[in-house]
Amino acid sequence: MSGFNSNFSLSPVFCLHNGTIVLDDNKPENTITFGILDSSNEKLKERLCHAVHSKKDFTGKTCGINFRQIKKEEFNLMLSKLFERKENHLAGVEESTALKEKEENEVSALLSSLIFSAQHQGATDIHIESEDVRFRVKGKLAKYTSLESKSRESLVQRIKLLAKMNVVENRRGQDGQFSFRGNKNESIFIRVSCIPTVGSSGESESVVLRLLDSSRAPLSLEKLGYDILQIELLKKLCRIENGLILICGPTGSGKSTTAGALLQEIRKSECETKKIISLEDPPEYVLPGVTQIKIQAGHDMDFADALRRVFRQDPDVIFIGEIRDSLTAKVALQAALTGHLVIATLHTGNIAQAKLRLTNLGESSSLVEEVIKGVISQRLSNGKLSAEIEVNNVK
Repeated sequence: MSGFNSNFSLSPVFCLHNGTIVLDDNKPENTITFGILDSSNEKLKERLCHAVHSKKDFTGKTCGINFRQIKKEEFNLMLSKLFERKENHLAGVEESTALKEKEENEVSALLSSLIFSAQHQGATDIHIESEDVRFRVKGKLAKYTSLESKSRESLVQRIKLLAKMNVVENRRGQDGQFSFRGNKNESIFIRVSCIPTVGSSGESESVVLRLLDSSRAPLSLEKLGYDILQIELLKKLCRIENGLILICGPTGSGKSTTAGALLQEIRKSECETKKIISLEDPPEYVLPGVTQIKIQAGHDMDFADALRRVFRQDPDVIFIGEIRDSLTAKVALQAALTGHLVIATLHTGNIAQAKLRLTNLGESSSLVEEVIKGVISQRLSNGKLSAEIEVNNVK
């Protein structure tokens, strides 16, 4: 067994539950071989691969991974020996250290499994609630699995640690983020939100992970699901010189996808003659030809601060990831009044509510009507786009 493998182990409980075990016949050097009862269990293989790749040997290199199907009798014999080794090991070392290593391996594999499964199903969000884990796929939440209380607590702690949150804080909400390598080795940006909750099982936390593939490019307008007339209206909006375009809808309705497609349409239709700047928290797509700015509230770079600084960048088009407060709304409308085309998203249900939301944020209704050139209200129903588009004062 190589030096790497001596540092990697799975707990007997994990092996028993998942039908896998670390084998001793690891050849060539610097490889690790798993015995597995069900060779068709691709989900388990993904979990094990990610758990191994999160560790490195003393040279700083990751090791190779092999899988070998084994029979139940062979598995049971090796598992009994593993239990014996664990008992002997615990007798000679401090128990807490050994348990900590075991739990880290298990929770790392669990988190990897959840992210890989969510990615495979095309989910945009993972919701970790009191007992259940749910995925948001095509705008709708669906239960994926249930977790025991201890596993859930360990998973939440692992997520907080990766997202650079306070792991002992559970009385107030926290936001964070971390990067993850997907099943095709692509970089996935994961935004994390934790908030305390109460329920029948007592106090807990609701944790939501938003999965963002930072390597993906936005779809074209023609591929989003709009009808022919709506596409013509959207392209008409892309040709205006100034004003405000609002994209509205609930969470998971594809607002950022529509915004990315609009920005790419502007870039192409104007032959890349316009300076386009986006302010997002965080950027959800790679947008060629667009200056993308990541909002960082803790570094004097919230939406309002960044928007004020952006004017010195001589922009023609500005995209605001979300209008969420009165200051952002005010600066956005001022930008639209002073010769800029501003595209922004709002969490509202329909066109009328979008305009009402801006007035509730302190802007006059007459100014809102004058500045707004178009409002796109959209939602996803069973994966299909349903949208309304209103165009104002556009020739």
